[in-house]
Amino acid sequence: MDIKYRVYSYFVLSEGNDDYIGSEFKFDLNVKHQISDIIFTVNLSLKNDGIKQLIDNGEAEYLIHIECPYTSYRYVIKTSDTYIKKMIPEKNLNGKVSVCVFIITKKDIQNYYNKNFNKDYDNITFYLERGSVLAIGGQLNTEIIKEIEELSKVPSIFTICRCAEDTDESMRVDLDGNKIAIKLCNSSFQNYKLLSNMPSRISILHSMLLNPALIYTFNILKGCSDFEDYESRRWFKSIKYTLSKSNIALDTETLERFESSELAQKLLDYPVDRALLALADSEEIEDDI
Repeated sequence: MDIKYRVYSYFVLSEGNDDYIGSEFKFDLNVKHQISDIIFTVNLSLKNDGIKQLIDNGEAEYLIHIECPYTSYRYVIKTSDTYIKKMIPEKNLNGKVSVCVFIITKKDIQNYYNKNFNKDYDNITFYLERGSVLAIGGQLNTEIIKEIEELSKVPSIFTICRCAEDTDESMRVDLDGNKIAIKLCNSSFQNYKLLSNMPSRISILHSMLLNPALIYTFNILKGCSDFEDYESRRWFKSIKYTLSKSNIALDTETLERFESSELAQKLLDYPVDRALLALADSEEIEDDI
């Protein structure tokens, strides 16, 4: 999740407002890679005696939310400790992982008052329901880049789907997600589903769909002054990593030096050649029959 600050009907301790004075809630994050796990270490720091007392009394608790949008992994930790370690299998994480921390109430609290309330609102009290947010410690993001084979499998960064719009156009390409989305009209998508179940047709599909989509992608990157809009995308990182294995940097110099079609062919292991070979083999089989 990404924290989106909103207006509460009561005072909340956070960096984004002045509801409290002389108070602070923040955290440090350390991420360590092991062979098959990722260890998240969170150190919480709270500077407010009133909220600390609520935690000590069991009326409030720290909440740590860990989320990976790419894999849809979510995990919530509720604790009264300020030092937390959580081990997560690496297979559950990929790309951006966000860690957000809060302090929430564990029970309803009548007439909540804190001596560190902003003096402009002295003597004001609030009724807080169970689960109310008392403090927001912010959000820290980390990138989990898997240096394993799947990162170099360029076809895995594509998704082929039916176009949501009612259109007769056979193919569109969308770069706004973590995967390069190839959108087909209904009839083309149905034909794709049929052919995708035939192993002998995979190289042909790569040549017809993935190759032009990748050429389009490189042409878009050629027109960018920088790659800021795409650097966080899974597909961008995969292309960058795969090119680096051939000692090719994904930068403006490379895009100027190579034709988009040449880069696409290299990344997809020359799908046109493989498609033609597959067609030739199928023709020989038919002749034999």
